[in-house]
Amino acid sequence: MRVIRNNGSYRRRAQERRRITRITLTSTLALVLVAVSVFLYLRMYGGVDIADAPRLQGDSMSYVMNDGEVVELRVYTGETGILALPDEMTVEETSFSSDNPDVVRVDDGGRLDALSAGTAVVHARAGSFDSVCELTVEKGSDAPLPSEITTAYSANTEIVEKNRQSGTDDLYYIVANRRTNTVTVYTYDEGHHYTYPVRAMVCSCGTGGDDITPVGKYSIYFKERWHPLYGDVYGQYVSGFSGPYLIHSVPYLTMDAGDLETEEYNDLSHNASQGCVRMSVADVKWIYDNCPMNTPVRVIDAGADHDPLGTPPSVKIDESIRWDPTDPDEHNPYREHSPAVTASDITVKKGADPDLMKGVNAVDLCGNDITDRVEIDGTVYTEKPGVYYLTYRVTDDFHLTASTTVAVTVEP
Repeated sequence: MRVIRNNGSYRRRAQERRRITRITLTSTLALVLVAVSVFLYLRMYGGVDIADAPRLQGDSMSYVMNDGEVVELRVYTGETGILALPDEMTVEETSFSSDNPDVVRVDDGGRLDALSAGTAVVHARAGSFDSVCELTVEKGSDAPLPSEITTAYSANTEIVEKNRQSGTDDLYYIVANRRTNTVTVYTYDEGHHYTYPVRAMVCSCGTGGDDITPVGKYSIYFKERWHPLYGDVYGQYVSGFSGPYLIHSVPYLTMDAGDLETEEYNDLSHNASQGCVRMSVADVKWIYDNCPMNTPVRVIDAGADHDPLGTPPSVKIDESIRWDPTDPDEHNPYREHSPAVTASDITVKKGADPDLMKGVNAVDLCGNDITDRVEIDGTVYTEKPGVYYLTYRVTDDFHLTASTTVAVTVEP
């Protein structure tokens, strides 16, 4: 029989030898190792009071079930996991049950979903084999809202914090690469050389000729919240670095955050300016807020190997919505938007080869199709009739995540 796989599947070697046809998707080897460590701890020291039981955290968890043993664990709502069986066991011969499925749901493949706060006892049974997992589920904290919506890449935050605590006012060094349309901000090392990249942002530099962005070393010499630009347009969060050359937002027709030239926004990552360095609002605001007067600015003309964090993506927006989606303005309509993924329950016959992506759709914050980024987490055993759960998850270019879980029913 054929085994269908996806990224990072749990591998049960004995089950493969028994030729169980299955669809296995997504796993985390490190978490499996953590789970084995938890099991060995419990085995060595015996039962523990539930208040002292190990807590497994993250999007996935795994623990090994062994005959006659009771494992006590604490988890958070929203977490998922899998009951890992001993090598001599197979999922096909094992039944799984939860005495409180409103708290912890278990499917016919051994996947667990912590749904609500409370307690539940989960059994894995096969003939005389009976292993028990006693779970206490606590309310998980809601995912924090991001402090900013941006496509920027970040790195070396611990170095930045260390340097910030030193109290110096020369924390950053800005490098704009006019060939790759990338701005990289650096902080300094122990020798006070700016070698640590901490943030990368997509931009638009000059188109060339009379509208080229001049190569050289400069520094920020003035700042203004709104500032007039060439062509009777305006920029937000403006930082001047050399004469008329500025770091600023994509242009606006008026000094109104809802009057963006969206066609210019959609040109980010291309040379499109008259010599200034344009970026999204969140990114120019970051420079405006974090890079004071006299912060060095260097403009280079170099290949992508001079952009150590790479170039973040540019996101296309609907020209009918004249707002920068990264603008923190409370009136920004994008503040009411979020990425989304939709999928429907699936019913298949035993031994079938279902198309798990049929009817699945995903969009980013701005409504762009990102279905090709969807990842699937879960396991379906097509030779074992029952109900299985799959989670479809997607992350957009603004680092925002959406997910949905569906049931897959395998009929006899």
